[in-house]
Amino acid sequence: MLPDFPEFKPIVLEDRDSLENFFARKPARISEFTFANLFAWRRIDNYQAALYRDGVLFLKEFRGRFSMLPFGLEADAAPVVEEISAWFRSRGRPLLLESVDEKLAAQISGVPGIAVREDRDNFDYVYLAQELIDLKGEKFHDKKNLLNQFLRNHPGYQYRPLTAELVEKAVRFEHRWCEERDCEKVEGLSHEKCAVFQLLENFSALKTSGGMIEVDGRVVALTLGEPLNEETFVIHVEKAQGKIPGLYQAINRDFLANRAAGFKYVNREQDLGVPGLRKAKLSYNPAEMIKKYRVEENGGTG
Repeated sequence: MLPDFPEFKPIVLEDRDSLENFFARKPARISEFTFANLFAWRRIDNYQAALYRDGVLFLKEFRGRFSMLPFGLEADAAPVVEEISAWFRSRGRPLLLESVDEKLAAQISGVPGIAVREDRDNFDYVYLAQELIDLKGEKFHDKKNLLNQFLRNHPGYQYRPLTAELVEKAVRFEHRWCEERDCEKVEGLSHEKCAVFQLLENFSALKTSGGMIEVDGRVVALTLGEPLNEETFVIHVEKAQGKIPGLYQAINRDFLANRAAGFKYVNREQDLGVPGLRKAKLSYNPAEMIKKYRVEENGGTG
């Protein structure tokens, strides 16, 4: 049972049903708002939750910095900001709200003393699912060529939906993938590794979907995702062994064809301002960018 604001409790597996029911009643477009995603990152971001009016506030505490992810709020903006600002002040911190959707941002933008800014590094990339499966037309020419190269070079490859029995294989692949990239020496990759292991270790309980590609009996690619809303499937993880041209295109196509063909859209999350990642995500021709905003007191540093 989640407490009422201003009390918070850490997110645990036993909160799954109540939070998933809440997300089902108020479907999200922003990728952060699934139980599996919040649970996977809870150890890195110290996610906690509280009921607030008609919504939920998710508290994120990272390196001593507090921020909140407000979800499902329909209340008037001014009293919301005033009450949450007071909570931050009581802890000697400036107000900081992250992953604010466009509707709430528009309401808050009129509140005196509050700055609302687009958070481009965290915009979600949304694609038409069938386009990513088919890779038809000139705009996907390069991707289709890479896929065809993989199919020619690895005619005996096998795509396998992830099951509880195959999780250990997926865990070993993640270890190898991180060893190749020295994940422990790169903070972002180290944190991501922790989140991926949480998704895999709790695969059955979290009810996510996954898929992997094997070449000569060896796992070379892994992906994990889940429905975000009735129209959209979200991809949380997509990893492939380096130096195999077309492998990313193959795991993307096969997983979506097997698991997300009934969805209109695919949300492939944000690029975090990483130039290479931004270039890669743009190269798949997004149909839409889901905007997110940061809300701070004027002059706040976050």
